[in-house]
Amino acid sequence: QRQMCIRDRRRVLSLAILTVGALVNAHDATADEPWRLAEALGVPEPLSIEVAHRTRLEHIDGQFRAGNTGEDTLFLFRTLVHARYTPFSWLNFGAELQDSRVALDEVNSVLNTTFVNAAELLQAYAELRHEDVLDGSLRVRGGRITLDLGSRRLLARNRFRNTINSNTGAEIEWSQPNGRSLRALYVLPVNRLPANQSDLRDNSIRFDKETSGVQLWSTMWREPLSHDVSAELYVLGLHESDSVERPTRNRELYTPGIRFLRTPKAGRFDFELESMLQFGESRPTSGSVVDLTHVAHSHHLEIGYTFDLWATPRLGLEYDYASGDRSATDGQNNRFDPLFGARVFDFGFTSSYGPFARSNINSPALALELVPLPKVRTLARVRSVWLAAKRDAWTTAGVIDPTGSTDRYVGTQLELRLRWKLWNGNVAIDTGLAHLFAGDFIDNAPNSNRQGDTTYLYSQVTLSF
Repeated sequence: QRQMCIRDRRRVLSLAILTVGALVNAHDATADEPWRLAEALGVPEPLSIEVAHRTRLEHIDGQFRAGNTGEDTLFLFRTLVHARYTPFSWLNFGAELQDSRVALDEVNSVLNTTFVNAAELLQAYAELRHEDVLDGSLRVRGGRITLDLGSRRLLARNRFRNTINSNTGAEIEWSQPNGRSLRALYVLPVNRLPANQSDLRDNSIRFDKETSGVQLWSTMWREPLSHDVSAELYVLGLHESDSVERPTRNRELYTPGIRFLRTPKAGRFDFELESMLQFGESRPTSGSVVDLTHVAHSHHLEIGYTFDLWATPRLGLEYDYASGDRSATDGQNNRFDPLFGARVFDFGFTSSYGPFARSNINSPALALELVPLPKVRTLARVRSVWLAAKRDAWTTAGVIDPTGSTDRYVGTQLELRLRWKLWNGNVAIDTGLAHLFAGDFIDNAPNSNRQGDTTYLYSQVTLSF
């Protein structure tokens, strides 16, 4: 199996190198527009095809998850093929295929469906548009779809992760040119398959399924408060029932929230404030049969200033809080549930790393962003993390002290990232480093593996054409 993984890796890397060479030869690097496969093949105008392939090498040393030890190295591959057919200006059909695979360097690697989802229909939808509805435009989309909602903290199409969340259902959006909009959606989140280690290691093809046992809906109103400040008011509902096919925590959750945003611009301050409440019912684990009253909350505060200097440096101060469960015996669950959101833009790299999520966390951070060249972006961020509730778990690690006697300080994370776009966006290079300096909780919690600091490195190339 190891030899097969090596052969597969070599084939994919060879394909990536050949594709880069073809792009360089086929496209003048000084051209204004990126090279597109559909144009090169002479695809007729009502039809469009976009292809993106990403190859990533990542390594983690010093496992922080309970029960994991040592180091791990992974090769991750993701190919997306998105085709659209637009017979009329008001009608659009689309389909997107996703092929996400992994090649293992370590036989002890533990995989899940955030790494592997081979040969899957990610999207298949129809979209209608009408440009004159109550002084705005109306868009209706239905089928199997991917979704970004607001800040993407509760519902997102994943960017960094090797697989992408998909849903089956419909969304409707009314919007005006000034930024005012109303959006509503009702979907069944898709359950990615396969789930067992043997099939995941073999990159086996198993078609994903949705079920009415998990339902998600949302409405969001966006209002421009001035020419550069906007507000969002929203609510998400999740209705989940346990089944043999898909064990769940029987969540019946309602998450209202509000967000204020001023986007960064050279020579001025910017800010983002988002507060989310969460209430309903949930179970502590998928194996539990006890329904608890769910009451939780989460908040994000960010203030930044972009200097009108070379590299347009932006210095940002961030603070994130998400409540944890205060007691396991009070009949309540106070741990905030991040639902189907993304976290890389707040808490750093995910994939085989991903130490922090929007649950039981109390965390300030300082970030510096630079754009030294038009197509080069860099980020440096330092984030310190404490548990919000000392008797609840460090959720992503599965480390817990039920007595609450261990210090809450989890550790401090240093994050560095560089992105470089080449050939007008046809090629993107992305590399990064994260180091988690272990705190008292990592060193002393009862079920911690006590491996000390954790270091994560990755480098990836994305080809888009």
